[in-house]
Amino acid sequence: MNEITFTPKSIATLLENNTCLPVILCIGTDKVIGDALGPIVGEMLVNSKIPAYVYGTLTTPVTALNLKDALRFISVRHPSSTVIAVDSSVGPLCEVGKTRFYKGSIKPGLATGKVLPDAGDLSVTLTVASSREENPLGKVRLGFIYQHALTIAKTIHGGVSLAFSERKIISTVS
Repeated sequence: MNEITFTPKSIATLLENNTCLPVILCIGTDKVIGDALGPIVGEMLVNSKIPAYVYGTLTTPVTALNLKDALRFISVRHPSSTVIAVDSSVGPLCEVGKTRFYKGSIKPGLATGKVLPDAGDLSVTLTVASSREENPLGKVRLGFIYQHALTIAKTIHGGVSLAFSERKIISTVS
């Protein structure tokens, strides 16, 4: 996978040929602060009235327990939509705080040793902690997650809005 610059314009460019609203799949749980990035971003996007389908919020998170069901639902309900997956990750200490944007799916659950299905056509990850630490997701400050969630939500909202502001949208929901 090649990393893409994470800007509203780059998101809009990747969505420019789509006629169906995208799906934003925000993965994680609010039970562990370091894993709460996805649900917080999802909550912010829903509150911003983004022109997209958002799955994974603070009230209805998409976690390791229900990810397979969520992916199955999305494939049936939104078969032609581009899925943008959002999740936190761990990595080298020098990359903590780095947001990455890729064309391609992510592998949720790697930080906790879970084997879960790949998710997304496009993916956004934030390195929230060093993979060298024991229990890295449990040592992250909420303020750190919240500030990055704001930036990620604004960037996604800006890109989706740019892509769909002047086009006819075909709903994939009957």
